[in-house]
Amino acid sequence: MKRILLAVAILLVLFLAVVYLFIPNRVKFSQQTTIHMNSKGLLRNLGNKQEWAKWWPEKNQPAGGPYTLNGHSYEPLDAKILSVPFRIGVDGGHVIADIGVVADGLENTTVFIEGSLPTSYNPFKRIQRYFTARGIRKDAGTLLMQLNDHYATVLSVYGYDIRSERVVDSTLLTNMKEVTGYPGNGVVYGMVDELKAYIKAQGAEETGFPMLNIFTKDSLQYLVKVAIPVNKKLPDSGTMSYRWMLGGGNILITEVKGGPAALRKAYLQIEQFISDFQRVAPAIPFESLVTDRRQQPDSSQWITRIYYPVM
Repeated sequence: MKRILLAVAILLVLFLAVVYLFIPNRVKFSQQTTIHMNSKGLLRNLGNKQEWAKWWPEKNQPAGGPYTLNGHSYEPLDAKILSVPFRIGVDGGHVIADIGVVADGLENTTVFIEGSLPTSYNPFKRIQRYFTARGIRKDAGTLLMQLNDHYATVLSVYGYDIRSERVVDSTLLTNMKEVTGYPGNGVVYGMVDELKAYIKAQGAEETGFPMLNIFTKDSLQYLVKVAIPVNKKLPDSGTMSYRWMLGGGNILITEVKGGPAALRKAYLQIEQFISDFQRVAPAIPFESLVTDRRQQPDSSQWITRIYYPVM
């Protein structure tokens, strides 16, 4: 009997030694990946708690959180300068971990998840917490994989398919007018019709959709510029004049469906893109009026391409 008790005591001591030697007071968990995307744009999206529902592995989650994965609860908190902390529910309590971003140039970002889970002096709970930390580490790998899949495109980060292309040589006939109050379709297409009539009278051909730029300093007086690409240089006439768009430069292009509000939202995102990627706009942007707005009164159906020169 004594030998049995002694053996049990030795095994118990060995068990406790293994538990306390190999399982620390805090079990760290960390994972990382590289996403082909600008770090500033990526961090803005990660800091939006509502956006998490779009990339979270388990569907039908409440927008804003808390989100669940493999029985664990994850609640995003307010973003910091270079990371987004989140709360993980554990055994009726919680621990705080971080999703962090580190820029790798302008087009790549290292994204990592790291944190630690306190264990316990109770050996059995200590073991339980160890395996819980391992489960969270596995979750972190799943989350990073989802982030990589979701945020690998400009569309997912900026909300628009902003493409960088080269300017093609273009010969333009332009028309401009200053008006009081925001110009409606009547003003814009009246100017377009003047261009079309002159192009036809000169025996030239249109080679693209009408182009539009509206500028104001005070929201009272607006300078309206319209243009139509043509197949040859035309002489100036009144307010109409020849312009040449030099090819070879860089230009951002995106297509927008909707009216003025949708266009304003798109411009904000393009300008955010320009800032994030440290580009400079050497010339004014313009809109290509794909939809004839006179023929389509429903502005939600308008298709407009925005062209934004950059360098």
